[in-house]
Amino acid sequence: MDETQEQAVQREETGGAEAAGLPEEAGPAAPGRTPFKPLFFAALLLAGLLAGGCGWLALRAWDSAQQEFRLHGQLDQELAAASQLRQELEQARAGLTAAQGELAQVQEELARAQDTIDLLEEYSVATPEGVVPEYTQLYPDFYAPDWEGERVTGGQVCCLTFDDGPSANTDRILAILERYGVKATFFVVGRTGQADQERMRRIVEGGHTLAMHSWSHDYKTVYASVEGFLEEFYQLYQWIYEVTGTYPQVFRFPGGSINGYNRGVYQEIIGEMTRRGFVYFDWNASAQDATVTPLAPSVIAAGCLKGVGKDLVVVLAHDSAPRGTTVDALPAVIEGYQAAGYTFSPLHPGVTPVTMGYPRAK
Repeated sequence: MDETQEQAVQREETGGAEAAGLPEEAGPAAPGRTPFKPLFFAALLLAGLLAGGCGWLALRAWDSAQQEFRLHGQLDQELAAASQLRQELEQARAGLTAAQGELAQVQEELARAQDTIDLLEEYSVATPEGVVPEYTQLYPDFYAPDWEGERVTGGQVCCLTFDDGPSANTDRILAILERYGVKATFFVVGRTGQADQERMRRIVEGGHTLAMHSWSHDYKTVYASVEGFLEEFYQLYQWIYEVTGTYPQVFRFPGGSINGYNRGVYQEIIGEMTRRGFVYFDWNASAQDATVTPLAPSVIAAGCLKGVGKDLVVVLAHDSAPRGTTVDALPAVIEGYQAAGYTFSPLHPGVTPVTMGYPRAK
C-alpha cells in the first residue's frame, strides 16, 4: 500500500469514528500547558497554611481575652476585698480612738477620786482613834448636788468673782457682764430684802453662779467652831434654795481658807465640807478693794489684771454697797483679759480649785 492509500485509510477510520459518535482518542498534551497543576496545588497549600495560621491566631486571641477577663475579675475581687479591709481598718481605728477617749475619761475620774480620798485622809474628820465627830450628824440634808457638767482645768480662763453682795452694785455689775457676754460668780451673804432676793434670782437666771459666803460674814461667829461654821452655811444654803430654787455647790471662806480666825478649825471644816460634796475657792488675783477708803478704778483694774499670764485665774473683787469704784473698773478688767486671749467662766465644781497655801496631798 503506497502512501496515498495509507492516508485514505486513516481518513476513513477517523471519519468513521466521528460518525459513530465515539470520542477521539486523546493525543499527547500540548507542550505549553503542563506546569499549571503544581502551581495550583502550591497556592492551595499556601491558602491552607494561611487559614490555619489565622485560626491559630484567633484561638490565641480568644484565650488571651479569656485570660484578661479572668484577671480583671480577680482584680475587681481583690480591690473589693481591699476596700472592705480599709473600711474595717477605719472602723477599728475609730473604735480605738473612742476607747482611748473613754479610758482617758476613766483615768481622769479615777485621779479625781484619788485626790478626794487623799484630801479626806489628810483632813479626816475622824480622830486618830477612829471616832467620828458628832457634827457629821448635823443637817443631814446639807449636801451638794452632784455635778455632771464640764471640766475647766485652765487654758487661759479667767473667773471673775464678787464677794459680800448682793447690793445695788450687783445690778450695775450684772448689766456690764451682760454687755460683754461674760459669766461670773457671786459669793453672797444672808440678805433678806426684797430687792436683794430679786438680785439673787437675776444672778441665777443670767447663767452666773450663786455661791455661799456665810450668813453673817462675822469671823468670830463663823469660825467659833465647826458646828458654828456649818450652822452659818446651812442657813445660807437653805435661803438660796428658798429664793432661787437652786442649791449652791460652791463656797468661799470669809477671809479666805486660811486666816487669823480659823487656824484651829480650818482643817476640820475643809474635811467636813468636802465630805458633804462642796467645793471651795480662794483666789490668785485680787482687786484689793476691801479698803476703808475706796481705791481709784485704775488701781483696782491693775490689781485684777495681775493674773494675766496664769493658766487659770480666779479674780477676787467685791460687790457690796461701798464698792462703786470696783464696778467702774470692771470694763477695763474684762477688756484687759480679753486682749490677753482669755475666755471667761463662772466657778462650779468642774473648775480646778484655786486655793491658798496649806499643804495638800498630791
